[in-house]
Amino acid sequence: MPPLGQISVRDVLDILLVTFLVYQGYLLVSGTRAVNVVRGILVFAGVWVAAQLLGLTTLSYLLGRAGTVGIFALIVLFQPELRAVLERVGRPRGRDTGASGAALQDLARAMERLAERKTGALIAIERRTPLGEYAATGVSLDALVSVPFLEALFARNAPLHDGGVIIQGSRVIAAGCLFPLQSSDGTYRRYGTRHRAAIGLSELTDAVVLVVSEERGSMRVALQGRLGPDLTGAELREHLRTLVYDPAGYGPLPSTPEAP
Repeated sequence: MPPLGQISVRDVLDILLVTFLVYQGYLLVSGTRAVNVVRGILVFAGVWVAAQLLGLTTLSYLLGRAGTVGIFALIVLFQPELRAVLERVGRPRGRDTGASGAALQDLARAMERLAERKTGALIAIERRTPLGEYAATGVSLDALVSVPFLEALFARNAPLHDGGVIIQGSRVIAAGCLFPLQSSDGTYRRYGTRHRAAIGLSELTDAVVLVVSEERGSMRVALQGRLGPDLTGAELREHLRTLVYDPAGYGPLPSTPEAP
């Protein structure tokens, strides 16, 4: 390491880049269960370094062996989180604002009507992350977003009622889709399949996922692995405008876990 007075521009740049990468790594795992795992790894590494400095040969050997096995175990255990992190790293920075204001108004109105009738619904709005792999699990469609069409898709006893709908721009591209479920051992373990599917898809993609509860007739939004509070019609419209249509509103969704 060079003396303090001989630090060059390259050294400063090196420190800034490492700091930036560490900060970006923290942002990627922030708000996920991986945060606690990272803390545990830091504690484990601290104990291992201390054991080596103190000359505790047996403890150092055991911790070194456990660390090697633990790396492979973590890769298997946190495969969904690793996939989400890599997807977020490779996600393009541009935004597609193809969803028109009229389509979002129709979508919000359809959600209101479904909630009034306590008809369950699950709708994902594609943003930067392509949802083609999830659309492939359902029935391919190509229809304009409209209130009657969405009501028909989620009508009780309809063939596609239990699946999710995917919206791309102003068009419905698939229905009856299967979304990945959020882990049942997390914060939202008390929720039903529809809500956990909304959270699960929002964990792995940047989609805005809308869900209507059959039991309560409530409307909620899932984003970035979090489920927002119950929304009124006006609040839902504002969320859709901010998260989908407004270029300045691509931020996270504040949420407070509530009883389902």
